[in-house]
Amino acid sequence: MTKLQFPKSVFRHICQLSSDKGILFYSTADFLVFYTNIGVKCLRENIVVIAFSIMFNHFHLEAMFETDSEMSSFVNGATSPFAKRYNSHYGLSGPVFRHNFNRSSKYSEKHTRDIVIYIGNNGKEKIPGIRAEDYRWSFLKYLVSTHPFSEEIDYRIASPSLIRLMSIVITKRSKLQSLNYDFFESDEYCHLSEKEKKQLTDFIITTFFFLDKDRLFKLYGSFENLCTAMNAVSGSEHSFSDDRSSEDYRHYYRMIRICIDRGYDVTKQRFSLPGWHFDSNRKVFFWQDDGNSPASCGNLSQDHGSSPTSCGKEISRREFSSLIATFKTEMNVSDYEIAKFFHLL
Repeated sequence: MTKLQFPKSVFRHICQLSSDKGILFYSTADFLVFYTNIGVKCLRENIVVIAFSIMFNHFHLEAMFETDSEMSSFVNGATSPFAKRYNSHYGLSGPVFRHNFNRSSKYSEKHTRDIVIYIGNNGKEKIPGIRAEDYRWSFLKYLVSTHPFSEEIDYRIASPSLIRLMSIVITKRSKLQSLNYDFFESDEYCHLSEKEKKQLTDFIITTFFFLDKDRLFKLYGSFENLCTAMNAVSGSEHSFSDDRSSEDYRHYYRMIRICIDRGYDVTKQRFSLPGWHFDSNRKVFFWQDDGNSPASCGNLSQDHGSSPTSCGKEISRREFSSLIATFKTEMNVSDYEIAKFFHLL
């Protein structure tokens, strides 16, 4: 079979969803472990990337590849190490991302620019009231600042823990090694103040930064022009459909906090919901007591096809109903958002 070839100047838009469309990135550690995995792969292989955004259950990337096999190898090589770390951290097994990912080629500068806008606007579309550059995980502000979401680090008063962790980050970057969950579970990280955690997050992103700023600014002239364009139009992708469901990411942030406050720390373990199902047609949850016990940890759920079965603390019918009631009382959360949050789609 003849290998499919692409001109070197062609950019490719890649979008990959979580295996069951459920929430994948619950914590800062989830985002940063994945970000550094992608970053190391791009830096090691000199991949030209001009747009990247991590959403709660998928990611977008616009990068240059010469062949289809090179692109597929990149995606597999970047996501597989993360999947292993993610499953190990949460006590899961099975696929983390869907094996088949969406992709499209951009043969003209206009189409290339349009996808930059489209990817950069993903965060703005999910968080009402913000500008495109205000969504941290589209990494736009890092094009012009080393600490866009935190105070500049004052080394005279920085804690020894922060200095030590920064040193580890620098060493990892110099060796082209990504961060793992142990880094964020260390005593040094846990003892950081919230201010220093924000500073360290900015430092990690800056240290592993891999967007091609020169090439991106050549397309738009300046950062200001790029932001103006992003906030004027949404961009479009007609080649495939990604997760464009109606949802408010502020709800997920609040749901995570409520779960943690009530003893269900979704940033540390997954929760088994045996018997619960979501009817997407009726938009309701229902309890199916069929006498079957939940699948054991590590097995694939019969209800969710290829999605990994949640392990860890089991939530009872009463506890889950109480959580749903709290979510709906404290915010205008939809049943679809709840189903997505708890992997019940």
